[in-house]
Amino acid sequence: MFRRQVFYIITLILIVVIIFLLVRGRNAEKERAAQNIKLAEIVSEQPSPVRAILPRDLEIVDVKASWTRNPDEKDASVANHDIIIRNVGGGYYVGIRLRMEYIDEKGRPVETRTHEVNEALSSQGTLRVSGITIDGLPDAASDFRATILSADLDDSIN
Repeated sequence: MFRRQVFYIITLILIVVIIFLLVRGRNAEKERAAQNIKLAEIVSEQPSPVRAILPRDLEIVDVKASWTRNPDEKDASVANHDIIIRNVGGGYYVGIRLRMEYIDEKGRPVETRTHEVNEALSSQGTLRVSGITIDGLPDAASDFRATILSADLDDSIN
């Protein structure tokens, strides 16, 4: 008799929990539907600048680096970079962010830095960025890879 009562109590608790979860899920769906209406209102607003992450139409054509030792810091180097970027697309880019990944002789990453280019890059144009100086690099860094992390599309310039 006692086991049957425990079974019914556990079954009742399970039913109450299932009903609670169903009601909570239904309320969450109603809130999401209300948020989707707000998103539709936002889409109809005035367009703003767009940030392109890893843009496909920007490519790095040429990279050069010269390494010097920083006499002020122990086990630290300074890298001076010259980079040429080409825009093969139709967009006009500003605020280009570069990622420099410094690697050791075995090809393992040692340190990663970012640099923002303040110059604009027109469509089908080429941009030469010289004088990028990155200091405080570990002496283990012997080479680097440069990639374009992001860029802002500027549609106000036509």
